[in-house]
Amino acid sequence: MAKILARLKGADFYRKIPNDLTEATLAGALISLIAALTIFLLLGMELNAFLTPETKQELVVDRSAHGELLRINFNISFPALSCEFATLDVSDALGTKRINLTKTVRKLPISDNLERAGHYIHDDRQLEIKYDDPADLNGTVALDEIDYSIPLTAALFKEALDKYPIVVINFYAPWCPWCQRLEPTWEVVTQEVHARYPESDGRIRFGKVDCVAEVQLCRDHHITGFPSIRVFRKGHDDITIHGVKDHESYRGDRTKESLMDFADNLAPSAGQPHHYIRGVTRVAKTAGCALSGFVLVKKVPGALHFLAKSPGHSFDYHAMNMSHVVNYLYFGNKPSPRRRKALEHLHPLGLTDDWADKLANQDFFSRNQKATFEHYMQVVLTTIQPAAHTKEASFDAYEYTVHSHTYTTDEIPVAKFTYDMSPIQLVVHQQSKAFYHFVTTLCAIIGGVFTVAGIIDGVLHQSFRLAKKVELGKHS
Repeated sequence: MAKILARLKGADFYRKIPNDLTEATLAGALISLIAALTIFLLLGMELNAFLTPETKQELVVDRSAHGELLRINFNISFPALSCEFATLDVSDALGTKRINLTKTVRKLPISDNLERAGHYIHDDRQLEIKYDDPADLNGTVALDEIDYSIPLTAALFKEALDKYPIVVINFYAPWCPWCQRLEPTWEVVTQEVHARYPESDGRIRFGKVDCVAEVQLCRDHHITGFPSIRVFRKGHDDITIHGVKDHESYRGDRTKESLMDFADNLAPSAGQPHHYIRGVTRVAKTAGCALSGFVLVKKVPGALHFLAKSPGHSFDYHAMNMSHVVNYLYFGNKPSPRRRKALEHLHPLGLTDDWADKLANQDFFSRNQKATFEHYMQVVLTTIQPAAHTKEASFDAYEYTVHSHTYTTDEIPVAKFTYDMSPIQLVVHQQSKAFYHFVTTLCAIIGGVFTVAGIIDGVLHQSFRLAKKVELGKHS
């Protein structure tokens, strides 16, 4: 047994030197203290690094689920686009077209200087408006001091409004096909209304204004679509409710029966400016509109189209201005404060003020009419996966680049927001270091510091010995 133990001692890598053969020095003690302090500092730093998850970025092909929808949030102000006709259409590269979105879109009337001028309104436009067959129309002769069968001039228009409690005016343009279809019906209805409510009654009159001949008159009443049938009570079309000025616009069918029913319902309300009449829509009397809300789209190239459009109306696109201010436009859900803090920490280059919304508070104005604005956006998906990775902890964030362009067109002026999803997804994930890596690093720190300290101690010791020999040689 003693022989076995003796042989086992021969495998000792760390042979011991007897204490009486070792020598302690002051320099060695100082180096030992410095080495110990260095080891403790490095061990603390390595422990902190081990406990802190490592952040890695990877570029992969977009792994969004098949059919997953992308949310686009927006709030855009158009100072020269009436809420009465403001429309949002969506199209994409797969041929999907959605016309006049209303469920998730709100309209707020605004003034020329972008201030709120009314309440949020609901779009209740009819998809189809009925007309009479001209061959079925029969009219009577109207007996009035003013000939309402011809368009009213600005002077006759004011005279009619001052004279009668209720005046219904058809603002039209001769080139408008919808106005041309309405013209024979309007003539017959005008004659019959005036015959049913003669001068002795004097409660209601129908008339028309040619907006090509009376441009300023139509502009003064914010006429942007033709035909626009407005109701004027006691000389004006303002109805002030809770401090907001509205006007009344007829939006029903354009048949003789519908218009006569409308007149019969309207006549008894003479002298009652706030009396509600079926078939009349109250619209804020302002020139502008702010559209806000969100849309859900497929993750393919597509576009949002903001324009003036309405069934049964024509527009003078040569006089239309689509200038706008983008209050905000961003993709996906807005991150919570906790997630934004994680983004600031994990994003490869951190976050800028406009990291998710490059168009926020940008204004796009043109002095020229017929101007179309187009914004081209390339959207990149960034997926954040924290160290404690669970399905709930992981979240997506979208950012985009944008290029804007304005040009003149002979077609319908629009504000077009084109988007294109990048096929590359940035994945930022945190990963804890392996424990064996931590242990290996600890060994490297301890061994390395002791080795370097030993080398320094040996060099200093030999230097001191050599210096002593030289000094003794001089004295001898």
